[in-house]
Amino acid sequence: MLAGLFLVGCGSEETPAVPEALAPVAVSRHLVESRRLPVFEEVVGTVRPRKEAQVTAKVTGRLLEMKAIPGMKVKAGEALAKLDVGELDAALVRAEAALEQAGRDVARFRSLRESGAVAVADLEQAEARERMAAATVAETKTMVENASVTAPFDGTVTRKYLEPGDLASPERAIFAMEDSSLLRLEIHVAEAMAGSLAIGSKFRVEVGGAGAEIEGVVSELSPSADVGSRTFLVKLDLPALETLRAGQFGRAFLPRGERPAILVPSDALISRGQMDYVFVVAENTARLRIVSTGTKREGLTEILAGLDGGETIVLSPAATLRDGQPVTAP
Repeated sequence: MLAGLFLVGCGSEETPAVPEALAPVAVSRHLVESRRLPVFEEVVGTVRPRKEAQVTAKVTGRLLEMKAIPGMKVKAGEALAKLDVGELDAALVRAEAALEQAGRDVARFRSLRESGAVAVADLEQAEARERMAAATVAETKTMVENASVTAPFDGTVTRKYLEPGDLASPERAIFAMEDSSLLRLEIHVAEAMAGSLAIGSKFRVEVGGAGAEIEGVVSELSPSADVGSRTFLVKLDLPALETLRAGQFGRAFLPRGERPAILVPSDALISRGQMDYVFVVAENTARLRIVSTGTKREGLTEILAGLDGGETIVLSPAATLRDGQPVTAP
């Protein structure tokens, strides 16, 4: 009986399965090399218009009419507001009347002078009064013309400070204007970096919302540091782009030397969940390896850990490629 049980037990054992050998596959390879990359200091700033102004009246008077609103695009010389300057209108009428009277006086004195009835000095005084009256007319006309508040340049009205009926004067701003076609990034640079900057230097700039990297050119460089922050104000001219707006947040990348780095084509990477992998070719075999990645730029990804220069990796690995599978040249 025991012999029978022994035979039955032996017959029930299964032979372990032997894994199938993976077939060799042709792959494209890439030799990993260490290279030198520039190091940049990121400096934040704000996009501002190169040309902006607070528009005020040149004379004092009540605001009679507002012809512009925030957001309106205007041309240089275009009327923005009209003042009620009735007193100036009356003054102009008086000045013109005085000029006419002075003209008549001069004509009479010249006639009398020809007959010797008046002295030369009397005629000269009459001519002087005529010139003074003409100057008063010209001055008053200019003041009346200044009752129309005009745009100082082509641009956009960004803010309105007063309303019709308010008293306007040269000391009170009526509108704020800016030329949005001319923008620049204003940054504050530390003392250690300011010495390497010069007018005309070009730097990579990123502006939030612009959707693209652009180039900024240094157009102004403060000669002295701010006493509180010990930084220098630097202004970088920006190109004319529809996506750029005054007030946007921006970054300028200033060069600070070089560092060693390993870059690989981004299509060599495999992402699974939160992990990144590459296939490393060792002795004609693909070995899956975890890597730590950094920034991506122009189709390349920086490898922070997991790869060394001189190793070979698989480019664009197929989804069917397995760890330990033999590989051949394409």
